[in-house]
Parts: sequence; structure tokens; C-alpha cells
Amino acid sequence: MTERGQPQFPAVLNQLCAETESANGRQLSNVSLAAAIDVSHSYIAQLRKGQREPTLGTVESLATFFEVHPAYFVGGRRDRAPESLPQVSFRDRLNTLFDLARPPGKGEMTLDAVVAAVRDRGKDRGDTNWTISPSTIIDLRNGKNTNPRLRHVVMLAEVFYLEPTYFLDAELAQRINSELRFHRTMTELGVSALATRASELTEDVRNEIMRTLVKALRPEAEDAIEEILARPSRTVQEPAEEER
Repeated sequence: MTERGQPQFPAVLNQLCAETESANGRQLSNVSLAAAIDVSHSYIAQLRKGQREPTLGTVESLATFFEVHPAYFVGGRRDRAPESLPQVSFRDRLNTLFDLARPPGKGEMTLDAVVAAVRDRGKDRGDTNWTISPSTIIDLRNGKNTNPRLRHVVMLAEVFYLEPTYFLDAELAQRINSELRFHRTMTELGVSALATRASELTEDVRNEIMRTLVKALRPEAEDAIEEILARPSRTVQEPAEEER
């Protein structure tokens, strides 16, 4: 297990291979698994030994083959409920998180701040290689890189104090986005007591509270809040040129 309780990827992969072999009564070779997900058998061997790190695409392909949820590889759910499978691009999920996690009235977290936060987390882990470059973040946010390494998925989740399952489980992401939106709106309205109880309320209740408070405190923003509530996960602008 990792420091935060996430299972090590090789351990999960080897466990799933063993389960498949037991169920089928025959060995699942690296060659067979590689052919099934269209990668080299040496890559599979290295993944199983922890000598290579997977990409998000590899995780999703393996999850499909083993009939488990992609989030299962990072400690998440195992069932493949259709509504929980990834439904938006990593770019959109990441940009939405940058937008919703910013403090009220302030800009998004800067590239330098993200890089520093990842580096600090690496110090906590005792891993000097736990780093991410500004160019990598830019490429992930503008869609140039559509297949991040799993370690980068974990790094970016940790920056925002989330588990990496946020990027892999659509149901979980929707719930977290709803809580973040509610918390920020309540903070902007000065209703901090309700903001702290966001996770205790259903999304419908949170939305109705927001409508009521906006109508009472900022009636001029009624149309704006309806527009926001109608789009639970929107694509955010790419990083400004000066941030690059």
C-alpha cells in the first residue's frame, strides 16, 4: 500500500491476473494479456514487476479486460456501473477541478504553485523523483497530452487534497464537483456554516439552498446561478499564455 492507502499498481495487476487464472483454470501469460490490450508483452512484464508505470489509457484498457472499474487500480470501486465510468476527457476533468477549487474572488492555482505542491508532497514521501513540470501540466490542460502517466494523475489529485479516483470515477467526480461548487457559492455569499456542511447534503438540497440564498442576498445573480447549476461539469479556458 502507498502512504495514503492506495494499493500499488503492480499488486492490483498481479492480483487480477491470479484471479483470472484461477477462474479459467489456466495461466494468463504476459503475451496473451499484451495482445488483448494491444501493447508489448515486455511492457506487461515490466508493469507487473513495477519497473514501468502505466498511462491512464493502459489502466482503462486493463480495467476493460479484467471487467473491473479503472478506479480499482488506485483503491476505488470495483463494479463497472455505466454511470460511473469516465465520461469526459482528462483535460475537462482537470480544468473543472482547477476552476472549482480556486478560492472565491481569486484566480486559479498557478503552475508554479502546483509544481511546488507536488514537490513538497514528494519530500513527504521521501521520493525526490515525485515531480511534475509546468509544461506537462500545460499539455494536460490544453489537451495536447490526452494520456497522462498514472503517477501524474495521482500527483494532481493530491495537490487538491483528493484521491486519484476523482479522475476515474464519474459518479464520485460529479459528487465532489457539486460539493466544491456549493462550498464556494456559500462562501461567496458569506454563509460559512452551510458551506462546512456541504458533504452532508444531497445535490438537490444544495442546489435549492443556493437558489434560495442567491434570490434573497443577490437577486441580480438569479439567472447566473441557474446557468451554473445547469452545467455540472464545464470545460474551462486553457491556461493563460503568460502562465506558460
